Amino acid sequence: MNQRQEELLTLVIEKHIQTAEPIGSKFLVSEAGLDWSEATVRNELRELEEMGYLTHPHTSAGRIPTADGYKYYLSKIDWSKLKISPEDSQSLASFSAFEDKTQAQKNLAKLLAAITQETVIFAFSRDSIYYTGLSHLFAKPEFVELGVVGDVSQVFDRCEDCLPAIYNLVSEDIRFFVGDDHPFGNFLSAGAFKFGDSVLVLLSPMRTDYKRNYSLLQVVKEILNK
Repeated sequence: MNQRQEELLTLVIEKHIQTAEPIGSKFLVSEAGLDWSEATVRNELRELEEMGYLTHPHTSAGRIPTADGYKYYLSKIDWSKLKISPEDSQSLASFSAFEDKTQAQKNLAKLLAAITQETVIFAFSRDSIYYTGLSHLFAKPEFVELGVVGDVSQVFDRCEDCLPAIYNLVSEDIRFFVGDDHPFGNFLSAGAFKFGDSVLVLLSPMRTDYKRNYSLLQVVKEILNK
């Protein structure tokens, strides 16, 4: 992939994350202030689609990222440079610990789900699991079709069956798993880390704000390890 294609892929992904809409060449040229012609951008988007990083809905001329597109995008992010926004930091600061450790962790999970508008799965051990924010997942534009909602529901019906696999995947470092890289369903992404015998998973559509989610997970990790 050349530098221009990499820049365009990043633009498509970040605009799609913001809008939940397919992104076309005309939109990119007008909104991103690119120096390239619309024809040049259109040709590069076609190349990216042929390489498997983009696809397009039949009803639109615009394109959306594939799982491979998101994976490439994630591989290029310098995670060490990401900082949490003051607004998110203030929101997490409202967390109050309780003497009951399990209840405190559940409350932190609820707070994270509310801030991100995603779903949080908290595995206290391989035999004990808690999840919150499920309604956020069902409210996403990607899951408006009843069939897809059914697929998502099945994820939680067999959530405990996924635990051994997720325990084997995660480490103490925050990492994102996209598509078939994790056991929850190839239409989802999972940001996860392990602390002690527990695992925290932030579950979302593949279209999610990875940079913001990473910064939030980093702070949550610090709170949990205190």
